[in-house]
Amino acid sequence: MAPQPFVPFPNGAQVEFISFYLGEIVENRLWFWSQFIPIDQSLIDALAAGAGAWYRGQIMPVLSSDLQLQVVRARAWDADPAPFVGTDTTPATSGVSGGGYSANVSIRVRFNGDDSQTFRDNSNFIPGIPLTAVNGNYYTTAIRNALFDAYVSLIDLAGTWTAGNDWQWVITSRKLDNAYRDEQAFARTDHPLFPSPVISPRRRRLP
Repeated sequence: MAPQPFVPFPNGAQVEFISFYLGEIVENRLWFWSQFIPIDQSLIDALAAGAGAWYRGQIMPVLSSDLQLQVVRARAWDADPAPFVGTDTTPATSGVSGGGYSANVSIRVRFNGDDSQTFRDNSNFIPGIPLTAVNGNYYTTAIRNALFDAYVSLIDLAGTWTAGNDWQWVITSRKLDNAYRDEQAFARTDHPLFPSPVISPRRRRLP
């Protein structure tokens, strides 16, 4: 398979949440836009620290304690290689004891943008689902509500990570009509969606 081309996102950044779970590395990614000033090292460091604190404080408490966060990495996406990279390596273990489902079992959370969005939604596939959070093929209302609250809080929380209220959580698109764009399109994230109450496979997202 040919490598995918780099599509820049001016004044944008990608944040990776990289964890170790039952012998596998699993990760999710989110996109952010610096809406007021160009990205520098202090801005990208604040993004990594803020996103890491959010993930540890609001996502990990509802996941299996077998999930161990390794690093939160923020990369400026203006150019490749990234001109600025920030990392948060604060150790953290998720909060629900009693084990979890295998790494290919997840909950899909879809992100919908504002009225300017003309492309498909972005998604996260959440790993580390506790055994107590699934009934048959369906995840529980309790974990859905907790994840919904966590992602909703991120919409406003991202703006508090710098004194200038610079960061905004966004969704992005690299393609238009199956062709790569010159720059990524983006829209402000307005709300998370749960397209199905059934657990989702994440096999393609494992190493």
